[in-house]
Amino acid sequence: MVHESKNDLSELKVMITELKQEIKNDIKKEISSMLKTNEKISEKTSEKTSEKLRLELQELRRELQELQQDNKDSEKCFDNRFEAAFNCMLEKIEEHIQENASKLSTFADQLEDVKLAALEDGYRRNNIRIEGLPENRESPNPVKFVAELFSKIIGEDFKSDAEIAAAYRIWGLNISKNRTFIVCFEKLQLKLNVMSLLREKQEIMFENNLIHIFPDFSPSTATKRASFYNIKQHLRRADIRYSLLYPAKLKVEIQGKHYIFTSREKTRQAKCSIPALQKKTRGVGILIHTVEQSHL
Repeated sequence: MVHESKNDLSELKVMITELKQEIKNDIKKEISSMLKTNEKISEKTSEKTSEKLRLELQELRRELQELQQDNKDSEKCFDNRFEAAFNCMLEKIEEHIQENASKLSTFADQLEDVKLAALEDGYRRNNIRIEGLPENRESPNPVKFVAELFSKIIGEDFKSDAEIAAAYRIWGLNISKNRTFIVCFEKLQLKLNVMSLLREKQEIMFENNLIHIFPDFSPSTATKRASFYNIKQHLRRADIRYSLLYPAKLKVEIQGKHYIFTSREKTRQAKCSIPALQKKTRGVGILIHTVEQSHL
């Protein structure tokens, strides 16, 4: 009986051992199966992930290409706009240079004329012009004739012909008009003294002819100074003191103040804008623009 029990126990152990082995085997199989399944899932997941990444990469490449193309287009557009703006600016600069070159050329010509006029005025600075003097009165000695003429006009203040270097008529094409008579003094101060004495004379008559005596200037300067002639007449009638500065500037004195005008246009039209001068002119019609005045 005891022997049988031992046999049963041995068999039971064997069965338990086999059962354990089967359980282990089953667990291994299950683990192996799970691993294979996991590998398959991983492979599928990797494939999906890779495909997604590939698509995203393609999209990024496409966007990058578009950006590069847009950048090229923008650069080209910017280059075109810059070139157009630069060409326009260059054209304006060239026009400005040409305009300034033309102005400079004109200014250079004017400056040259002014220089030539100034040189000629310097050459004539000791001279006096006499207009309206009848022909053939100076023969045979023009210097002596002029000395006697000044003695009659000025009086004892002019006593000698030694101050006069030369006297002569200038050639004129208008034979119906008395030719201009030129008197050249030895020294500038002698000429200035004579002109100062002559200014005190209202009218100068010779053989019932009204003659005019004034400094000798170049034609250019003389024309500019002559443009003030009518205005000077108005000022004399209005008893307004004035003087003509070199080369051609009108200086007017009003109530102790002095005003200088550079051209006839600055001193004409309508009535005077300076109250004191407007009152004195009484409708003469002289306009002095205060904006153009140089107050001394």
